[in-house]
This record gives sequence, structure tokens and C-alpha cells, in this order.
Amino acid sequence: MRLKWLSILAGICLIIGLSVCQQHPSAGSQSVYLNHDTAVHYVGIESCKSCHLDKYSTFIQTGMGQSFDSASVTKSSALFESIKPVYDTYKDFYYLPFFKQGILYIKEYRLLNSDTVYARTERISYIIGSGHHTNSHMIMDQGFLFQAPLTFYTQKQQWDLPPGFENGNNSRFSRKIGLECMSCHNALPTLNVGAENQYNALPHGISCERCHGPGELHVKRMQAGQIVDINKAVDYSIVNPKKLTWARQIDLCQRCHLQGNAVLRPNKTFADFKPGMELSETFNQFSPEYYDGEDFVMAAHAERFQKSKCFIAGAQQSQNKPSFTCISCHDPHVSVRATNTLKFNATCAQCHNKAACSAPKASITSAANNCIKCHMPSTGTSDIPHVTVHDHYIRKPMAYKSPQKLKGLRCITSKSVDQTTWAEAYASYYEKFDDQPLYLKKAELISSQLNAQLPYDFATMIHVYFLLNKYDEIIKLNEGKKEGLSTDAWTTYRIAKAYDNKNNVSRALEYYEEAIVKMPKQLDFRLQLLGFYIKHNAWQNLETAISDYLKLYNKTPEVYAYKGLLHMHNNELSLAQSAFEKALSLDPDLNLANENLKQLYELTDNKKGLEHLRMLHYRF
Repeated sequence: MRLKWLSILAGICLIIGLSVCQQHPSAGSQSVYLNHDTAVHYVGIESCKSCHLDKYSTFIQTGMGQSFDSASVTKSSALFESIKPVYDTYKDFYYLPFFKQGILYIKEYRLLNSDTVYARTERISYIIGSGHHTNSHMIMDQGFLFQAPLTFYTQKQQWDLPPGFENGNNSRFSRKIGLECMSCHNALPTLNVGAENQYNALPHGISCERCHGPGELHVKRMQAGQIVDINKAVDYSIVNPKKLTWARQIDLCQRCHLQGNAVLRPNKTFADFKPGMELSETFNQFSPEYYDGEDFVMAAHAERFQKSKCFIAGAQQSQNKPSFTCISCHDPHVSVRATNTLKFNATCAQCHNKAACSAPKASITSAANNCIKCHMPSTGTSDIPHVTVHDHYIRKPMAYKSPQKLKGLRCITSKSVDQTTWAEAYASYYEKFDDQPLYLKKAELISSQLNAQLPYDFATMIHVYFLLNKYDEIIKLNEGKKEGLSTDAWTTYRIAKAYDNKNNVSRALEYYEEAIVKMPKQLDFRLQLLGFYIKHNAWQNLETAISDYLKLYNKTPEVYAYKGLLHMHNNELSLAQSAFEKALSLDPDLNLANENLKQLYELTDNKKGLEHLRMLHYRF
């Protein structure tokens, strides 16, 4: 699930060092933009402000401008007075948000009758979301970013578990926030090399350059006085979305206003897309397809919009000249809250005569002559609770039919998708979003047709076999791959797991260590290696690996449980007890810590400790 953003228009533009074309760039000419060069750097919103103060002043009030910021009373849209704690009935945890001396915290606790038998409090570092629909909460700890288990839903003015945390899926404080998520909710995050969710820098809110591209060249030319008359020409030192073709305009908006599973192209990252590019050059997006009905989700604005007859008719007029696109209705520099109904109606009136509306007069009157209220109704979504959004599929009013029969996936961003990408799309959708057997079955069928001697095909086949637990097939593929075929960190890790499952100790260790070399700050890889050392009684290696892990991050409960086992092996019982108690302070339901701590309490006749464990797990 991802919340999304729109695009920003350029103001004053600068002259470029090649001939300036007065036509719109064609669909395949995105490379003409000089700021696509990797040598051109991002400069930040403050650099834009000095010349575009009018745009800056209104933009920072938009949903994009307010999409992400440090947690504070000012940033928060939530209620904190006289609120009831949120209760997770599946895992028996209560959650309470509170400010203390201007710092936001979330407390997780468990009750037996009215007594608190467990409590953990975490400081909230960031609030994500403008407050139009939600405020979600992020924890930055030792550079690692996680989502906290509490969201405020502003439309209904209520606290609840975040989307995806419901129905027994509460990951508490461990949901990692990677670049795919942050690159839509923020300006240009700087991910630490070799990490999945550790950042060197997190800007506060979406900025101008997300829609205009890197601004360094533009600023330098402006400072040199090299001005372009943007009414007559295109300035290729910066992207003005209004000058793009309709297809590239849509790609810019649907970079984030698009729901589903993003599958990166080989050797691409989510930071590689720049305005004016074709989106499918960086990644393709996939969503479920049904034989019947439709699934209305939160952030599918771009896809739904492109189903509209209004859009289709405009797109058919010309491949180059923008006709009816997102910015026909939305000024990205101005908040939708500040854009009145008359502005939106005026866009409709450019093609439609309101007097010719076929709806009954009573309906028109009840809608207060608001085209959007009838033709883009606001409704609840299937993936995000407690919110309503406007359906951007512009059409005559009709009732939604909930889908019943799954067909598979559809690609939203491209009509031409290779088989390798299809296989990876099915595999990753099954893994990340929905473990419907159909997805894995299709992934297996398609992957059987791939060429294992090609790097991307090899990685996809390993991924599919890993999800199928076909470890023999993984080993066979790995042993048969051509010499010099390189593997990414995740593929290397999956190969390690296959050897580990088959008790090939030396090969498993080789690939675990190689995966960590490739992604040294990927915590899951290191955690699996700890478990491997315990499984094979490599206690000396375990001690070093635990120390290395804790230098990176010190709030993973399993690491303290493993540390407790190490101390037990060394007959250091008091240290073992402390380690297991630390593990339970982070996760009171961690079986490995509970069972071993119970044994230690029994061994030392610690009745108070045994009673506390009983109270802690009274429900279980």
C-alpha cells in the first residue's frame, strides 16, 4: 500500500546549450532533458523558493508539500485528548499515543484485569501523510526506519491499526519502510548503501524536483541570466510537466498515484525515474484483474482516470499535444482544499453543456450542480479503512460490484511485458500482498519457460522456487549456472537458505556471508546467519555475529534470545536470564525467549518470575 502525489509546474525557465524546439517533446525523446544526466544534482526546495516564492507559498500547503515531516504537535492532525486506546483483539495489545514535552510517543501494553503486565514505549520520529486522509507514524532508530502500529484516520477522526496490521497481521514496530514506499511519500530520500530501510537523509515533504527533475543545471543558468521565453520555447535544463506529451504527463503522476506491485527493471532503483521519462523504463506496475466486478483501492487515481471516456477521447486526438490530463483539473501548486467546485466544474464545461445533463433535475439540484459529486463520487476503499476518496473513473453514476473471481494480474504501465517480468510480478505479489495460490501457480508456469543462464531470469526462477520451497531445484539451478553469472543479494540469500535446508553447511555459510557482503546492513540476512550458527553449534562465530548485529541495530528481540542461548551454552545463567528478559521486553510473545526463561526460573526456583510469565500470557 502506498499513498501518492501529483506533479508541479515550472515557472521561469532557462536557456539551454542546444537549439530550442518550440514543439512538445515526443514520447520517445525524454533524453533531450539535460537534467536527466546523472551528473546533474538535486538542489532542494529552498533553492527553488528564491525565484518561485509564489509557487512555493501555495505548494507547501498542498497534500504533497505536507506529505512528510518530523513528528510534532504542529504537524499532527490527530486527536490526543480523551481518546480510547486502540486494542488489537488478535494479539492482545493496547496502543496509546501521547505527547510529552513536545515529543510524540506510542505506548504498547498488555493488561490483566486492570494491571499492566507488559509495556513498551517508542518515540515517533516522523508523521507521514498530509492529514487529508490519514497520519501514519514512523520510528527512526539508529538510522533504520519502521512504521509504528498506530494510524490516525482524519476523515472519521479516529485512531486505529494501520492498513495491513489488522486481523492478526500486526507487525508491531518491525515493518520496514523501504525506498519504494519512501520515494513516493517524500522528496528524494538517501538510502544507505547496502541497507533496505536505513537512510542517510530524509527530506521533509515532497519537493519541486520530484516533478521537475534535478534543478542544479537550471539554477546555474538562472544565476547566469540565461532566460528562456517559456511561451515560445521549451527549456530543457528543467522539466515543465505542462510541456510534456500527455503520456509522459500521466507517467509523471502515476509514478505515485498508482496502486499495485512495482517490479523494477534490471539494474534499476526507484530513485532512477525522472520526470519526462517513460515510467516503464524504470518499473512496471501490476494489480489484480478479475473476471467480474472491480476492486476500488485508495491510490489508483491514474489508472481509473485513464478508463474515462473523457481521457480516452483526448488521448486519441494526438500523441504529442496534451489534451485532458491530471493537470487539466489539478493545479499541483494549489491544495485541492483551496480549489473550489467552480474550478472543477469549469473544466467539465469546456466540453460538456451542463444544460444538456440527462440526470433528473432533482439529482442535479441535490448535487448542487457539482459534476464531481455525481460523476466522480467519493466512496470507501477496499484496502484502507475509515477513508473515502473520489473515484477518478469519470462516468455516469453506477453501483460498484465487488469482485468475486480472480483472473490474475494486469500490467497498468505497459502493453508489452516480457515473461521474466511477468513471473517476477506474480511471485512478488504473492509474497508481498496476497498469498493466493493462483499467483504462485502462474509464477511457476511462466518461470518454467525462462532461460536460467540469463541473470534476471536466473534470479526470478530462484525466487519462484524459493516460494515453492523447491530447494533441490534451487541448488540444481545454482550448480548449473554459467561461470561468472552474477547474483544480487536477495538471490544469494535464497540460495543460502536452500543449502541450509539441505544441511550443506559449508555452501550455506558461503552464500549467507556473500549475501551480507552485498547488503551489509540488511538485518534479515544477519538474523538468519545467527540462527544458522546456533543450528550448527558455531558458538564462537555466534558471539561475534551478535556483536556485529547489535552495533547496527539493538531492538530485534530474536537477537537477545540468541544471546541468551549463547550465555546458557557458556553456563552464564544470570546473563542468559537478562538476555531473555530483554527479548521479552521487546516482544513478550517470543516463544524462544519464553520457553528458555521459564526453564531458568524453574532451575533457580524464581516463583515471582514464573508468575509474571503466567500473567503475561494468560490468554495464550
